[in-house]
Amino acid sequence: MRKWINRLRAGRDSFRIAASRRRHDRSRPSVDHIDRLKRVVFIRWDAKWGDSVVFSFVPRALKAFNPEISVEVVTTPEMAPLFRDTFVVDVVHETARKPSKDAMRGLAEKIGEVDLVVFFSHLIKHRDIFLLSQLKTRHLASLDDSVGLVDLKLGEATRGRHMVDKYLVMLEKCGITGVNTDYVVPRSDESEARVEQWREGRPPMVTFNAYSKGRARSLTPETSERLIGLVLERLPEHEVCVMSAPGKQAEVEGLCSRFESGRVVCLPETRAIHDNIALIDHSDALISGITATVHMADGLGVPSFVLFPYDPDDRDDWHSRHPASVNLLSLPGDPQDVNRLNWSEVEGVLDRFCLAMRPAEPGSRH
Repeated sequence: MRKWINRLRAGRDSFRIAASRRRHDRSRPSVDHIDRLKRVVFIRWDAKWGDSVVFSFVPRALKAFNPEISVEVVTTPEMAPLFRDTFVVDVVHETARKPSKDAMRGLAEKIGEVDLVVFFSHLIKHRDIFLLSQLKTRHLASLDDSVGLVDLKLGEATRGRHMVDKYLVMLEKCGITGVNTDYVVPRSDESEARVEQWREGRPPMVTFNAYSKGRARSLTPETSERLIGLVLERLPEHEVCVMSAPGKQAEVEGLCSRFESGRVVCLPETRAIHDNIALIDHSDALISGITATVHMADGLGVPSFVLFPYDPDDRDDWHSRHPASVNLLSLPGDPQDVNRLNWSEVEGVLDRFCLAMRPAEPGSRH
C-alpha cells in the first residue's frame, strides 16, 4: 500500500511541477562566475536541523571573504532562531513552509533586488518555481539544472559529491577559496550541564538513534535490538545510550528494558534536540539511520556508523565526513527501507568500526 501511495504522490508532484514550469519558468543565459556580491539570499524554507548544520559554514565563508556581504535566509519561523542566533546570518526572512502565491509575491517584494539567490535542491518543485520567478536577482544557483531560471547550474558539475563540496563549488564560482568547512553545532548550556551530571561515573558510551519522521529511515525495534546486541558484544566496556524523540520516550525505555545487563540506557525525559547533541558529544561513537544526528556528530568530531536506505545519490550527498565513519547502504527494494539489511555485511563492517574504538592492549601496535 505504501508503495502505491508514494507513486500516486510522485505522479501528482510531477504534474504540478510541469504545469508551474510552463507558466513561470524562463530561460536565462548560463554563467560560470559571479562577482560584485552585495546581497546573497538562501532559500531554506524546507530546512531541517541536520542539513542546516551542514550549511552552517557557508555564511561564515561569505562574511570572511567580504564582511560587507549581506547573508540572508528564507526559512520558517520554527527554524529562524537557528539561523539568526547560531549561524548569525544578517537577515532572516520568515515564511510558512507552504505559503500562498500572494504571500510569496509579498515576500519577493520585501526582499527586493539581490545579487544571488541560492536554492540547493535537486528538484525544484511547483511552489519553489513560483517564488524563484518572483525574486529580483541577478543570478540564481541550484542543483536542478533543468530549470531555465537557474543560470549558475551546479547539478551535473557536482554530481556524486557531498553537499559540503557542492557548496564549495558554488563559493568558488563566487571567487571564494580556502574555506573552513567545520560545522557550527547548536549547543545549550542547560543540556550540557544536565548530561554532564547524568554521565558522571558512568562507563564509556555509544549513542544510538533509531527514530526518524519518515518510515524509510526509522530503525525497527527488531533491527535496533540486533544492532545494539552486536555493539555490546564487540565493546564490552561500553554502554549504549538510546536517544529519544518527541513521543518516543516510552518506546525508548521499552527497548532499553529488553537488555538485562543494564548496559542499554537512555537519558530520562529528553526535552530538546540539544539534549541529544550533548549526548553525542559525550559518546565515543554514534550509530544511526538518520543523518541529522550524523551531521551533528561530524561537527563534534564523533565517528558514526550510518545506515542508509538504498539510495546511492542520497548517501553521496549526506554521508558522514568523519574519517573513521562507516556509511552503509541497505539492500534495494520498493519502498525504500533502511531495515532491509545484509546482516553478514553489517556484522563485518561493524567489527572493524568497533575495533577502532577498543583500547589497545599493552605491547600491541594497534
